Amino acid sequence: MTTERAGLDQREQELAHGMLQSMAEEFVADGTLRTAIWQEIFTRTWRHPYVPYYYPALNVPPVSGDNPERRSEWLAAVYSNRTLVTKVVQVPSRPGRTPASYPMWTSSSTLPSLMLMMLEALEIADGHRVLEIGTGSGYNTALLCERLGDAQIVTVDIDPELVEVARDRLAANGYTPTLAATDGAAGYPPHAPYDRIIATCSVEAIPPAWVDQAAPGGVILTDVRGLLGGTVALLRADGHGEARGRFLPGDASFMPLRHNLEIPPLQSRTRLANDAVESTSTVDPSLLRDDATFRFVTQWHLPDVGWKYIYADDGATGIQLDTPDGSGAQAWFTPESNGFAIRQAGPRQLWAEVERAHEFWNNAGRPGHEQFGITASRHEQHIWFQHPDSEHRWPIRTGCGASRATTIDAATRRPRYTGVSGSAPT
Repeated sequence: MTTERAGLDQREQELAHGMLQSMAEEFVADGTLRTAIWQEIFTRTWRHPYVPYYYPALNVPPVSGDNPERRSEWLAAVYSNRTLVTKVVQVPSRPGRTPASYPMWTSSSTLPSLMLMMLEALEIADGHRVLEIGTGSGYNTALLCERLGDAQIVTVDIDPELVEVARDRLAANGYTPTLAATDGAAGYPPHAPYDRIIATCSVEAIPPAWVDQAAPGGVILTDVRGLLGGTVALLRADGHGEARGRFLPGDASFMPLRHNLEIPPLQSRTRLANDAVESTSTVDPSLLRDDATFRFVTQWHLPDVGWKYIYADDGATGIQLDTPDGSGAQAWFTPESNGFAIRQAGPRQLWAEVERAHEFWNNAGRPGHEQFGITASRHEQHIWFQHPDSEHRWPIRTGCGASRATTIDAATRRPRYTGVSGSAPT
């Protein structure tokens, strides 16, 4: 551990190292950390050089280690099992809206337990060459450099500012991997092939360049995000243009991979027509909010759906789904005497499709993420259930839904569009 470059006094170093040890022991106890080598690397690699400040919320100033009044708070946060937002930008609102812009986070230092789970899942061996998509703060890059040596690590990010800051922080702590500011979807051809590709961002489909640049038998690990949430998938490349693998257990979510620095304003979603058909359903809409596995299954049945939470003046809450063809459905979380209130409009009955996804999920025994897999090639990508040749398979489509806050009139339960909220990282 490079204490001479840490920027902490002796007491703080001892405190930080103690917190690292405590986290490692906790991760071992709960099964997150399973190998001695990653436990040893984790406890000897400082996190604070890569997170000199963080944003506790979007609309408040950052907490900085340079602020004596908040230094203890900063140090405790950095050496805890928390995702810490490290960059916030102003994104323009839709034309005519006030305020003219709203804050959105674009980079974070991810939950340490999640990063360790992913690093162990890669099954890295000595001599492996690793491509990291999403340099971010540089902390995960430092962990990789500790494991393999910096000559084996390539890390890329779309944001040149993040890359240069990470380069300086890594160099100050003795690491000089290859860094590049480029679109991560293109990989990094100059150093291909790679034995391992890890993305600390989410993708809607596996970029073909990753499959092409993976060595035969190489592993690709990334969050594959449908329109309702993300889950980490581990694929192995066959060396002939195809990669195949399964989703890992549990729920995980990263900020989406960006192809440029521009963040367009959120677009308006479908407003349900006044003549929307009202009905009831026995499927509890709160499953889409609370149950990660049902949300995971549903997004493959409705790959083109967008969604947002809706709120009524009387305090009722629900969810709205909509699709590019103008179809929409609203479902309310509080049950009525004969079921859950549903309103649908447009050419497709979206809630009926949710009900079919629920029927499949129930009939299959409410399977978890790990019972699903993904096959990716340059020409086709699809999700499958239980095995690659299963009759239950769903094509992956592109497009992105966004969670937004909408106010609903209590009397009519029709939306009054009054604001937008950013989506949270994990």
